[in-house]
Amino acid sequence: MISMSYKNMLRSVSASYFFVKRSTAHFVQTLYLKDRYIRKKDGSLRFRCKATFASLSVLALLSVVPQATAIQLPLEFSSQMFASADVQDQAEETSTHGEILLSSADFGETDASVTPVEEKPKLEPQTIALDITSGDTLAGVLQKAGVAPAMAYKVVKSTSEHYDPRLIRPGQEIEVKMDPKDGELQFASMSLVSDPIRTVVVERDGDDSVVASLDEKEITSQFFAKRAQINSSLYGSAASKGVPDPIIAKSIKILSWSLDLQREIKRGDTFEILYDASMTDDGYYVRSGEPYYVKLKQAGSEVAYYRHEYEDGRISYFDKDGKGAKKGLLSTPIDGARMSSGFGMRRHPVLGYSKMHKGADFAAPTGTPIYAAGDGVVERANRFSSYGNYIRIRHNNEIKTAYAHLNGFAKGIKAGRRVSQGDVIGYVGTTGRSTGPHLHYEVLVAGKHTNPRSVKVPTSESLEGKELARFKANVAQFEKKYENLLDGQEFAGVVSTPAAKNAL
Repeated sequence: MISMSYKNMLRSVSASYFFVKRSTAHFVQTLYLKDRYIRKKDGSLRFRCKATFASLSVLALLSVVPQATAIQLPLEFSSQMFASADVQDQAEETSTHGEILLSSADFGETDASVTPVEEKPKLEPQTIALDITSGDTLAGVLQKAGVAPAMAYKVVKSTSEHYDPRLIRPGQEIEVKMDPKDGELQFASMSLVSDPIRTVVVERDGDDSVVASLDEKEITSQFFAKRAQINSSLYGSAASKGVPDPIIAKSIKILSWSLDLQREIKRGDTFEILYDASMTDDGYYVRSGEPYYVKLKQAGSEVAYYRHEYEDGRISYFDKDGKGAKKGLLSTPIDGARMSSGFGMRRHPVLGYSKMHKGADFAAPTGTPIYAAGDGVVERANRFSSYGNYIRIRHNNEIKTAYAHLNGFAKGIKAGRRVSQGDVIGYVGTTGRSTGPHLHYEVLVAGKHTNPRSVKVPTSESLEGKELARFKANVAQFEKKYENLLDGQEFAGVVSTPAAKNAL
């Protein structure tokens, strides 16, 4: 330590006067004082007393003396010297500005060598919903979200374990989560909704690997009740109430065993249905189930059928008395067609003279499916004279049906093939002697052509004994369920739905 007398110290202070003047800005930064504490408005130094001058001079010396050297001042001297300056300056600044503020922002000149350090904003985890558009690939949209190319490749490869990434389509839901790591956002996880039930989840596992899993929503069976007044067609009226297409098709087939839905349905008739559907727990429709109750109310009459499941798993529909809805033959073996020509004498549209028309014609677009009118065995399925493409089915020892002018045959339909009522056997066309696409339908009883609308065939089956009692118990439940659901009430049913249990 260097010890100095007061006299020698004052001499050193005097010698440092010009150095102090040149280094005012450095003093300001060193002392963390405001510029107005040192300078006056005209730029000259502000010295109010020898103590102030001495204080600044001493501090100037301290700033240039090597760090290994220290000036030791008596405590009383230094305290008095700084106190006198502080009191005087504080009084002036308080009277002028009302308060004394010490802030680095108010310094005069600053050292150009000191560069302020800017703090980087703190990164937060992000969840990004990706908008899939036409032409996008999974790898491409991941990279647009900020996923590194190498990591995007790993995510796509892992996704393929549960879902083919090439099937990605516009509108599909993809969500990517990015977490901060090493000063940047990096891939954390991805979820891809492949269908209303399944979601593929890919998560980061360590630094460079990912793992994929499949989340599946729980599926339950729910019952729905609908009522529709028919304005144009049964199909259109039911669809307007939200009945799924497969349920409408099954209902039409059930009713067509007894009714000609192209001719016998009129505006103002009422259609009622109770059906089930498989749904996810968050309300997504998965698939339709079965109609449980179907009714068509007409002026002065009604036709209603109920679902019945045998103990061996077979399913059929019966009226309220247990008589089968499934007749020996369908009265109309085609959907959505109109009868363009009936059975009997007529002027032939091609030959130009009157000739017996031995069947019924149903006009429909080319390619419309044609159903087997009943259970039986195919006798022939080939081109036959003026009938064009032709199918004939033997139902029993007495009854046969024929289908002509087909555009083509359904897969597997050939002579000797056994078919069931309602199976698709061919498609509407205009082959042979025909003026346009239609189905020519014939019924032969004991080898004689018979009017398809007048032929009487007994019902295929009826319920008896314990089976009938069980059926009637279910009928009561179906009707009660229908009324409660239609009124918007919840009803805890006791009837199982095998189709829903096996859903996916």
